[in-house]
Amino acid sequence: GAAGDLAALAELDEAALLAGLRERFLQQRIYTDIGDILVAMNPFQPLPLYGREVSAAPPAAPRRLPAAHRSPPPLPRRSPSGTGAWRP
Repeated sequence: GAAGDLAALAELDEAALLAGLRERFLQQRIYTDIGDILVAMNPFQPLPLYGREVSAAPPAAPRRLPAAHRSPPPLPRRSPSGTGAWRP
């Protein structure tokens, strides 16, 4: 049987990972945890995973990453001449 979290396999190499993903795909289990990574596979068919209340619900607000994981703000644009005056 497939492990709930593929990172818990005794041996995790490319072959074991692909075999675990294939087994789960054939069981129509399209979501797989690998440690702190969630892999979602396209089932190429509708699956009865979510009820009407989920599909009719408004989309959730996007999650905001903790400051340590956010990209720094972009640097101000400088002019090609290096004077600091930027003209579009």
